[in-house]
Amino acid sequence: MFKFFSAFALILFTSVSLQARFFEHKERSLGPTGLHGVTSPNNIKITKVAKGSPADGKLKPGDVIIGAGGVPFKGATRKQLADAIDFAEGSKGMGKLKLTLKGNKMVHLVLPVLGNYSRTAPYNCKKTDALITRTSDYIVKHRKYGRGGMQIGLLGLLATGEEKYINVVRDFLHNAKWAKPDFKMVERKAWYLSYTGILLCEYYLLTKDEYILPAIKNYALRAAYGRDGGGLWGHTIATDGRLPGYAQMNCTSGAMFLFLELAVKCGINHPEVSACLKQNKTFYEGFVGRGRIPYGVHGASAKGFADNGKGAILARAFAVNGNKEGAKFFSILALASHNALETGHTGHYFNQMWTGLAADISGPRATASFFKETRWLHTMNRKWDGGFTYDCSGYRNAIFSYRGLSDEGSHLLNYCRGRSKIYITGRGSDASLYLPAKGVAEAIKLPRYGVNKKSASELLALFRHPMPQIRLQALWALRSKKKHGLGGKILEMLRTGNDLERMSAVGYYGYGCPPELSAPALVDVAKVLQNKKELPETRAAAATVFAYCGPEGKKYYNTILRVIMEDKPEDKLGYLDEALGGALNALSKDAFKDKLVTDKKLFFGAAEKLLKHKRHSGRSQGAIMVKGLPVEDFHLVADAAQAILDDKDKTFHSYHGLGPQMNVIEMFANLNIKGGIDAGYKILETPGGKVGFKLRLLMSVIPKYGANAKYALEKIKATHAGKFQRKWDRMVKDIEASSGARKMITIEEAKAKGK
Repeated sequence: MFKFFSAFALILFTSVSLQARFFEHKERSLGPTGLHGVTSPNNIKITKVAKGSPADGKLKPGDVIIGAGGVPFKGATRKQLADAIDFAEGSKGMGKLKLTLKGNKMVHLVLPVLGNYSRTAPYNCKKTDALITRTSDYIVKHRKYGRGGMQIGLLGLLATGEEKYINVVRDFLHNAKWAKPDFKMVERKAWYLSYTGILLCEYYLLTKDEYILPAIKNYALRAAYGRDGGGLWGHTIATDGRLPGYAQMNCTSGAMFLFLELAVKCGINHPEVSACLKQNKTFYEGFVGRGRIPYGVHGASAKGFADNGKGAILARAFAVNGNKEGAKFFSILALASHNALETGHTGHYFNQMWTGLAADISGPRATASFFKETRWLHTMNRKWDGGFTYDCSGYRNAIFSYRGLSDEGSHLLNYCRGRSKIYITGRGSDASLYLPAKGVAEAIKLPRYGVNKKSASELLALFRHPMPQIRLQALWALRSKKKHGLGGKILEMLRTGNDLERMSAVGYYGYGCPPELSAPALVDVAKVLQNKKELPETRAAAATVFAYCGPEGKKYYNTILRVIMEDKPEDKLGYLDEALGGALNALSKDAFKDKLVTDKKLFFGAAEKLLKHKRHSGRSQGAIMVKGLPVEDFHLVADAAQAILDDKDKTFHSYHGLGPQMNVIEMFANLNIKGGIDAGYKILETPGGKVGFKLRLLMSVIPKYGANAKYALEKIKATHAGKFQRKWDRMVKDIEASSGARKMITIEEAKAKGK
C-alpha cells in the first residue's frame, strides 16, 4: 500500500492500441466461424478449420482474410471481425458473414440468426437471452460444469434464474458426495473450498433448499479453521497456522472472503467464521482507495487498473457485507479494466470471469457500457457449436492451469448480469452505488486518460483525483514540466490541501524528484511525517521524500526512528513501519559506517520493532538496519535475530520471503558467528516453500563466510542445485580458492562481548 510513491518511473498505462498490438501475431479462436488463425493488424492467416463448422469447406489452412463485413482490416483485427459476426447474426445480416480473402476473393459463411444486441444489453436484450439459452443448453448437454470443486458451469446455470436450469443444479448437488449433510470434510485446496462454497451459498440463497445447509457450514468451518495467522489462504489451507509453498495468495483469499460473507447470509453463525471475517476485512479494507490488488501480501499498486479479477472478487465481497466504499472503489477499477481482460498471472480466466461482475455494482449504465466495450471478446471466444473456448495463446502453462474450469460457465455468468438472480451477478444491488451517465463515461475513459496533453494547472488539479492511478500520472507529468512555475502552489497544497492533495504533493517531492526541487519542501514534509493525524500512507510517502532527497535526508534519520517507535493503532497491519524501515535503508545501507546511530536506545528499539514485524518485508528492513552492527551491540538484537531464524511465529501476515533470514545470516557472517550456514541449510531442509528461493538464499550468504565456509564444503558439494548448478559450482570453486579464515565465535560468545 505505501510503496505507492516508490516506483513511479516504471508506470505505463496500457492503451487499447498497445493491447491490440500485444495480442496480435498469435493463434486465436475466431468465434462461431469455426476458424483459428494468426492475427496481425491487417490480416488473419487461417491455421485450423473445425469440421462441421460454418467455415468447413469454405476456407482452408493457409488462406488469408484481409477484411470482414465488406470492411478491410485496420488495427484491432479481432474486434472488427467480432463486429462483423454480430452484425451477420442480427436481423439485417440475415446470417451471412462476408469475408474478404487475399486476392479479393469473397467467401460467405452462414451463421445462426440470433438477433441484435439492444442498446441496454445485457439488460432487456433478445440476443443476450438467446445466447443464455444456447450456452445453458450446451452446458447441460455436455455436462460442462467444471472440474473438481470449481463448478463454474453450475454457477452460470443458477445465474439464469430459470427453473429448468436450477433443477439441474439441484439434482447435481443432491447427488454429489461432497454436498451431502454427513460428508466428512477433508478438502485442503483453497481453490475448491472457496468456489464450492460460493456455489452452495448461491444455490441456497436462491432456492432456500435446507438440504445443503450442513454442507455450507461444513465448508465454512473448514475454511475458517484453515486460515493462517494473518487470516488468509494460499493454494491450500493452512496447517497449524501456516501455509505451505509461497503462502498467501489474494486470488484464493478473496474468493474465500466472498464465500464466508455469503455463508453468513445463509445463517452460518460461528465464532471462528466471525473471527476469520474480521481478519479478512482488516486486511482487504487496507487496499480501498490505494490501488489494485497484488498477487500476495504486498502493497497496493497504482500501476494500471486490471489485477486478474482479484479486486473484482473483493468488490463483490464488499457489496455483500455492505462496505460501500470498498465496493464502489473496486467496481470503478473493474470498469477501467475493460481493455485489459486478456491479461493475468498464468492466464486471464478469472479476469474475464469476475471483472464484468464487479463493474455491475456501479449500476445498469455501467453494466451496459462495460458490456459494449467487451462483448467482442465473448463473440471471439464463442464456438460454432454453442460452447466457448479459453483463448490463452502466449501464456505459459495457461491451458493447463485453467483447463476444465468451464469456459461456458464464465461467459454465461457475464451474459446473465442483466438478470441479477444471484449475488455475484447483482442480486441485492445497492442503488446508492450506481454511477450517473457522466461517472460511467469517466470510468470507461480512465485507461485512456491523456495527462501528457494537459497544462500544468490542469495537472495540479488532478492531484485531488479520486483514483490513485490518475494522481500518480499527473504528478509525474507535472514534474517533467521543469519550469511550470507552480512550486508555491504545490507547497501550499502540502500545507493546507485535503488528504488526496497532500498525499499527491508529498509524492511530487518523493522518488525521482531532483534534490534541488525537494529541498525547499523538507521542513513541511517533516511536519507531515510527524503529524499523527495524517493518513498513514501520506506519512509513509513523506519518509520516502527524505530517502531520496540527497544528503539532506540523513538529518531526518532519527526523526524517522521516532515515528517507528510511535504506537499506531490506525495502521493495523504495520504498513507504515514497513515503509519507514525502507526509507531508513534507502538513506543508508550501513547506519554504523555512516555514523547515523547517535541514539542507541532509539535505533535498536526501532530495529527490534521491525525485526518483529508481521510482514516478512518489514522484518527484512529491520535486519538490513542491523546487519552491519559491531559485535559489542549484537546482544541488543540477538534474541530477535534468532527468532527470525527459528521462524515459528504463527501470527505473521506473511512469511514466505526469505529476506529476513538472509540478512540475519549475513549479519552472522559479518560478525564471524558460527551457525549461519547451518541455519541456511536448516531452511533448505524444512518442508514447504520454494526450493529455488532457499537455494538463492544459500548462494547469497555462503560466500559471505569466505574461507570460513570450508568447514561445510562436503555438504555444499553434495547439494544438488538444479537450474542453479553452474552458479553453485562456481561458488564451490571460489570457497576452495579462498584464504584468510578467521576464528569463529558462538552466538553466546558474541552476546557476551556486549555485556
